[in-house]
Order: sequence, then C-alpha cells, then structure tokens
Amino acid sequence: MGKWESLVDKKIREAMEAGEFKDLPGKGERLNLEENPYEDPDLRTAHKLLRDAGYSLPWIDERRAIDNELEEARKILSRAYVLFKKASASRKEREGTEIVWLKRVEEFRSIVEELNARIRRLNLKVPAAGFQRMLVDVDKEIEAIEKESV
Repeated sequence: MGKWESLVDKKIREAMEAGEFKDLPGKGERLNLEENPYEDPDLRTAHKLLRDAGYSLPWIDERRAIDNELEEARKILSRAYVLFKKASASRKEREGTEIVWLKRVEEFRSIVEELNARIRRLNLKVPAAGFQRMLVDVDKEIEAIEKESV
C-alpha cells in the first residue's frame, strides 16, 4: 500500500486485481448522459421536447450572451493591442496607434462594467450557487491580452 493510499483505494485496487469488476452489467455500452436523475419522471418527456426544440432557461441564455459579448470585446481589444505593438518607429504612427489602444481600453472597461452589472443580476436568478458566474476582473483581462498578443 502506497504512503497516501487510503483503505478504500486499497480495497478497490485489490478487487480490480481479483477481476471483480470484469463482468459488470452495461460494460462496453454507452452511458446515457441525457437523463437527469433529479428531473421529475413525469416531466421528462416535456423537458426533452423543449430541449429538442432549442428552448433553454432564460438565465442560461443570459449567461451565454454575457460570455459571447465578453469574448467579442476581448477580440477587439486584442486586435488594437497587436496594431499598437506593431506600429512603425515613426512617432506620428506610434502616437496614433497608442491613442486607438487607449480608446479601446476605455471602451473595454466600460463594456466589462456593464457585463459585471449583468453578471450580478444573473447570479440572483440562477437556481444554485454552483451556477453563478465570477465577475470579470478588467485589469487581469487587459494584462492577459497584453501577454497573449505579443
């Protein structure tokens, strides 16, 4: 038994070595990940029809929209940073791209501020804390873009 192996891990390993897991029912079959064990069986068909028709809960749609808008804002800021870094040595061009870069940073900050307000509202709507979304740290986002876009 390894230094950190628990008694349960040891028993499972010994059972595997003894072949006790070889002939389990369902071996080799695909798992049904569509079934929700917490779903009311009486509503399962209705839920499947709604899912198949493309319906999702409003808070899921809102989270998806927030993620998409943040990704689009990141792309715009990243393109501006690449142009800023690739600007020629001429002072005039450098100043022009720096102005554009600083303008994009301010726009990004404004977008993130609005997205964070939406995230706060979203976090009040989700059914459990595990579905909440972290707020966006604008300074970390800008720093990450500067590192990735070099």
